Amino acid sequence: MNNLKTKKILIIIVGLIVLTGASALWPANPDPARAGKVVFKRNVVFRAFYSLTLNGSMSTSTNAYPSSLGGVEDYNNNQAMPSDAYKSSWTACASGNNWCGTGDSTNADAKDNSTGLVWSKWLGGGATYNWFWANNCAYPNGLAADGVCNTHGEPACQCVKLTSAKTGCEALGGNWRLPHQKELMQAYIDGSWGNLSSPGYGYWSATTQSYDTQSAWYTNLGYGNTYTSNKTNTIRVRCVAR
Repeated sequence: MNNLKTKKILIIIVGLIVLTGASALWPANPDPARAGKVVFKRNVVFRAFYSLTLNGSMSTSTNAYPSSLGGVEDYNNNQAMPSDAYKSSWTACASGNNWCGTGDSTNADAKDNSTGLVWSKWLGGGATYNWFWANNCAYPNGLAADGVCNTHGEPACQCVKLTSAKTGCEALGGNWRLPHQKELMQAYIDGSWGNLSSPGYGYWSATTQSYDTQSAWYTNLGYGNTYTSNKTNTIRVRCVAR
């Protein structure tokens, strides 16, 4: 029994020594804008991984990530866009460019020249709609026993395109459609916040979640967040065309 107690005491003492030594190796208040190094023994150097890319101007960080890779966080400084936030070339839709080539003076908002996609204003002045309406799908489509999309793999969760009395983006005519998730994400990367009207909301995508087909993806064009929601829920809608 005494030997067991002695072993426990030794283990505790060794643990305290290790913890004390580790705390001495790391600075109490590391400067996040500086990369440090720790020497554990002669000729062995470990880099301290506490260097961070700070929000705002890249001049505040030693990590020279280009703004195109997210080196600048757009919502820095009370949501004021930093001057070095990444923005690709966008064209505001106007009569002079035939509303970015769509001929649609009512809906065309701006064109992302890096992708060639023309983005619409939000539909219904910011009203919210279910995914089926937004994607021009029959809902409920009557293919399932209850005719409601609420279970993964259920036929009623599939999009059966309407060919007449169209809804959502396809009801705008031309080649307007609901964007895919990655198109929404790319628009955010390219600077949707500074180039589209009312971007700071979630917008439906046409992309179904693969392992929960009762849900589809939506993306916030102001913050870049992307989530899934049940297709019967209502979210804002913005369309794309070429």
